[in-house]
Amino acid sequence: MPVAIILEDEYLAVICKNAGVSIRNLQEALSFVLDGGSGLIKEGKEYTCINQTQRAVNGLIIVSKTREIKTKLMTLLKSGSIRQSYRVLCHGKFPLDDETFFHNHTPPFALQNVTFTRSTSGKEKYITTLDIILNNSSAISSAGIQEYFIQVHHPIVGSNSRSKELKSCKDKSLMMALLEVTFSHPITSEEIKVTINEPKKFEKVRQRELKFFEQKKNETIKELQRYGIEITDQLDSEIIPTAYITGEKEFFKLRFFVSKDTMVPRPSTEYLVREIIDLYLNKLDSGFWKDRGNDDDNMFSILDCGTGSGCILISVLHCILSQKVQTISPHVFGLGLDINSSALEIARKNAERHLKLFVSDNNNYDFQKGDFTSLHNYGLVHNKHFDILVCNPPYLDIARSLPNDDVRNFEPPEALFAEESGYKFYRLLYESLEHSYIKKLDILKEDSLIILEVGNKMAEKVKKIFTGWECIKAIRDHQGFERCLIFIRNSSK
Repeated sequence: MPVAIILEDEYLAVICKNAGVSIRNLQEALSFVLDGGSGLIKEGKEYTCINQTQRAVNGLIIVSKTREIKTKLMTLLKSGSIRQSYRVLCHGKFPLDDETFFHNHTPPFALQNVTFTRSTSGKEKYITTLDIILNNSSAISSAGIQEYFIQVHHPIVGSNSRSKELKSCKDKSLMMALLEVTFSHPITSEEIKVTINEPKKFEKVRQRELKFFEQKKNETIKELQRYGIEITDQLDSEIIPTAYITGEKEFFKLRFFVSKDTMVPRPSTEYLVREIIDLYLNKLDSGFWKDRGNDDDNMFSILDCGTGSGCILISVLHCILSQKVQTISPHVFGLGLDINSSALEIARKNAERHLKLFVSDNNNYDFQKGDFTSLHNYGLVHNKHFDILVCNPPYLDIARSLPNDDVRNFEPPEALFAEESGYKFYRLLYESLEHSYIKKLDILKEDSLIILEVGNKMAEKVKKIFTGWECIKAIRDHQGFERCLIFIRNSSK
């Protein structure tokens, strides 16, 4: 049991428990900790934890050793005569000097020792360290403290239901600790004050957040200077994506034009690009296209549904065409579809930028206006026998609004959100493909692959949506979530 005895006499003790130890487990272990730790409760002894904290909270616990002392200490606790001091790390810059804020959100405790640390999380780009003093009869619990900070939109850093993770820190620690208790000894009336140092994880998180903030700030400054954009004093609090300021974003080692009509390309989407390139190279290395001449099979074609800036398709074509060996390579072609005409103009600009060195007559790519949820009604893709269909559809649940400080609020909502808990466009794409097979429209080949990006924890349901297709590979991102799914049509279907 990770418990340290800070103070002990024949009547009571003050011990320090680590995060992860529940009060119940601590209570059961007290006989192995106090009075020599024999595991036996001596006659007349009755160990009781007086103040309560959650399992996730580090801190000081007062323990009575007899029923009489328990009664006296409980009376002190309920009357507010036991002073408890918690330290927390919360999101944002807590408005300690804002009288209007406190008039509307009066806390049931006192606040002191407030410090601010720069962070990459949230609109304000701060986290706040502050001490909470419980010295009244409100008897608020550690869970109640968390609830208050949730209500005032400055949640404590953590991963449970009453806290919020940092953008750059996904560990399970709750940044809350009970560092000091002060009370009068129930027998001697002596004032007892016990203090411990804050857990090392607090400073570790502050330093990590500051480091990430400075790195991000320097990257932004460098990016803006590259385009000759004036750097203002408001840079720290600016939440507009840098890509929308510069008009460009790097993706797969290429720089792409972006605008308010396109999403900013994500590193997670690069998984789709790598998979398509690997599939092509594996097929090439196997000699699949050797000696096929001008046969219709001597082609590798890609249908990019919801192309946006064209970053997926153009990155694939750039990689393939830049290393193409004419004697054994097939003709490579990609078609990008999008319902947004402005996005298509951006995609065409990006294709001109990155593919013009390898393409003389534009016969390797095309970008057209089209709805991928109605492929069976879109004649341009019929009888094309695409080898690959790739799609990164909108998959954020439209019923869950983004926080005000989320940079995705600047992106086109039609490229982000979907109904049916985020699954609508997966279903519509599947249904459109099923119609195309029934009508024998030959959009895809019998052995064609579908490559999809999926949101966190969405993979299993997407697999169920694509009935009649076998998921032959699932690629996980750096957080361990299945991010990219590859399907092939089940031959029995």
